[in-house]
Amino acid sequence: MELRHLRYFVAVGEDLHFGRAANRLNTSQSSLSQQIRNLETELKVDLLRRVKRHVELTPAGDRFLREAREILAAAERAAGLARETAREESRRIVIGISPETDWAFLGKALRLFGEHAPSVEVRFQNLTPEAQIEALRGGGIDIGFVGLPIEAKGVVSEVTGRERLVAAIPADHPLARNERIRLQQLSGEAYTLWPRHLSPGRYDQLLAIFRRAGFGPPITMEGGLPSTQTVLGMVAAGLTVALVDPAIKRRATQGVVFRSIEDRGVSTESGVIYQENPSELLASFLREVRLTPRSHAEPGPGVESGGAVVPRPRGVSVKARGPMRRQKAPGVAPRR
Repeated sequence: MELRHLRYFVAVGEDLHFGRAANRLNTSQSSLSQQIRNLETELKVDLLRRVKRHVELTPAGDRFLREAREILAAAERAAGLARETAREESRRIVIGISPETDWAFLGKALRLFGEHAPSVEVRFQNLTPEAQIEALRGGGIDIGFVGLPIEAKGVVSEVTGRERLVAAIPADHPLARNERIRLQQLSGEAYTLWPRHLSPGRYDQLLAIFRRAGFGPPITMEGGLPSTQTVLGMVAAGLTVALVDPAIKRRATQGVVFRSIEDRGVSTESGVIYQENPSELLASFLREVRLTPRSHAEPGPGVESGGAVVPRPRGVSVKARGPMRRQKAPGVAPRR
């Protein structure tokens, strides 16, 4: 039994005449009569009593008519709700955020976007970069703001900025007297890394930096989203050193000093990730992201990310070197 069978029966049950019902449904009388017979055969019940010039409802048909009307009304209501939801979703952007999200930059992009699309609803999902990839594929988010690189087949990434890291070291460290240092001077120190699954690309990048400089095994920290204060506290206690974004220097932490690094390649990238063929609304937002200038700002609210050794903290702004680059993650196409 299909909804069309119910519509046919309701038309006949209300008009009590096959000819008028057929005109109402824009179908032939013979076809309509056959559909009603099929319905009665399936139900194994006589719904209509056919007389010479019209039809009458049987008691079963009368009851079935009332139920059929309610079913059709519910179906129409469900369809309407689906269309309404689709319209709402077409005016909504769900953004994935992580400890690496640059809130100063994101805030500027959203303000610029809001000038052109003030009625668009923006929602946030607080997820690790790996979880953002799954959410993109499952439709849970439309775009993610993460630290790069990201390795995910079918996911497009665009670099929005690059930032040179600085060293966070204990205030009583012998090198604290220097304005600039080389990483090799810290090669005997312990360093900290958060679990790789939180941000594999950033983890591998930082691990390579430490290994090139001759550092020993890392101090591994388990748990959920990282905390900047935790890492800086470890630095102040003399347990570790860290590489951090310059904006973290704004967070005064007793016992910690920040020093510029002379080595090349001690930098990180941040950017956005999204699926191929973005919607018109998302494409419009991406245009604003590409045009948004960067400037240093205080870190934003929310879960903080940890020091040098972990993904970028929320709200840390970065300088863009050149225009934003569009690229597919490894496994899709070579990075441009």
